[in-house]
Amino acid sequence: MDFDRSLFIRGNRAMGLALVQAGLVSQQNLDQANARLIDCLRSGALKGAGILPILTHEMNALPENFLLQHQAAQMGIGLIDLGSYQVRTPPGTDAAMCWATWTLPIDEREGIRFLASAYYLSQPVREAWETLCGGPVVWYAASLETLIAAIEKMEGSPTTAEAK
Repeated sequence: MDFDRSLFIRGNRAMGLALVQAGLVSQQNLDQANARLIDCLRSGALKGAGILPILTHEMNALPENFLLQHQAAQMGIGLIDLGSYQVRTPPGTDAAMCWATWTLPIDEREGIRFLASAYYLSQPVREAWETLCGGPVVWYAASLETLIAAIEKMEGSPTTAEAK
């Protein structure tokens, strides 16, 4: 499947607005990050791009641990270190969808899907995955670094079923 540009744009727009509304970044920082994100869109360099990586890593406008703490305290979702977790990505998981949404299915048990995301605050991202999963979902907040490693590992493995 091709990279979903529409979901990428909607997800990043919603993420940025949620960060401003939560008081985690200023509108000025968001405007600067949006300009950088537009450059990424124009160049077609979307894999690994997003408003959050720009704000946290390029601009240093938001310490990622502040976002993780906010999600745990204010949103009530658990935190997960994917480097310490045996990820069981379902076969057929679309890596482009994971990159577009900064979200990865990490397990499934008894019909419940477990998702790790850096973009939990983005309603379009949550809605897209909940629709795709078609059943109960349990969300976890994960850092960009551990998501990058897990998605790259998934892309590099012959099949996720063989890793089980």
